[in-house]
Amino acid sequence: MEYNGNQIKMEKISYHPLITVTQDDMKKVRHTCGIDDVKRINDSLDIVEEWIKKQEHLVEAYQYLNRGLLERVFLIAKGSVEDTKRRVERLLTSRGMMPELCANRTVAEFEPQWDVVNYVPLPKLHPTDQTRVTITQFLTEKLDGFSILSYFRYCFLIGEYRINFDYTPSERFVIDLTNIHIGLLGKLNPVVIKKAEVLCTEGIGTKIKGIHILNAPPFVDKLIFLLKQALREKVANRVHVHNSYEDLHKHIPKEILPKDYGGDEASVSKLSEQWKETLRTEEARKMVAEAEKLVSDESKRQTSKFNEEYMGMPGSFRKLTVD
Repeated sequence: MEYNGNQIKMEKISYHPLITVTQDDMKKVRHTCGIDDVKRINDSLDIVEEWIKKQEHLVEAYQYLNRGLLERVFLIAKGSVEDTKRRVERLLTSRGMMPELCANRTVAEFEPQWDVVNYVPLPKLHPTDQTRVTITQFLTEKLDGFSILSYFRYCFLIGEYRINFDYTPSERFVIDLTNIHIGLLGKLNPVVIKKAEVLCTEGIGTKIKGIHILNAPPFVDKLIFLLKQALREKVANRVHVHNSYEDLHKHIPKEILPKDYGGDEASVSKLSEQWKETLRTEEARKMVAEAEKLVSDESKRQTSKFNEEYMGMPGSFRKLTVD
């Protein structure tokens, strides 16, 4: 699959069959974020771009920052130019601080994971709150090939490709625990989970509207406890365990869910295969390669020490390691 145009234009979204955004979706997202004036968006982004060009530690990364990505950050910042600057700073700095999550990736490295787990964004936005819903579906009880670090590397790879086409400031995550046994708990490194959440919410700026757990095993309380230890309280409070697909439909409508979950959309396995095909294209490889260059050059930062509290991280966070 090849798709022309990898940047979001102000009045037209580049079409992608796996990441559909309608003109109505775009208007609703802008309205929700309090930004309806296209001239204001353009003028504001001009100011942000001029500011980035003057930051020595961001200049190199600037050439890989397309206008669509900046507009997405502007939406998350609810139209504040100063907050957009801070969020761009956070994005580029946090990515450089966590290379284990977002550097030196190839599609081939994820093939062992594909035998264990599917991870797919759903094609349509949530019609009520315009969130993008993503589904994680475990395929087997054999978890030898599963790595939480590799899983999150794949999540961010898809996210960085998707941002070239998507238009939403918020996400919902559905996690299907069919086939899961208690051995999974030993694979959930809290440090990796915490870093992934920080990169997602503080670096990229994603608003997590909900984490929805399906087909929960008997030990789900232990799993929830572990997750809540790793997540910030606001995000942890948005973890929902659903005892039926009908209960899930109260939060996510059938019209956007795969048929696996009583919905109208294609199956998760079919969507997963389409994503694999897409990520193997030369266009996708180029986008991912360019995304990996979205990091600040700390050797050129003018201030003597970057304030990690500015990132929303505890001071010792940077010292944590991942095995």
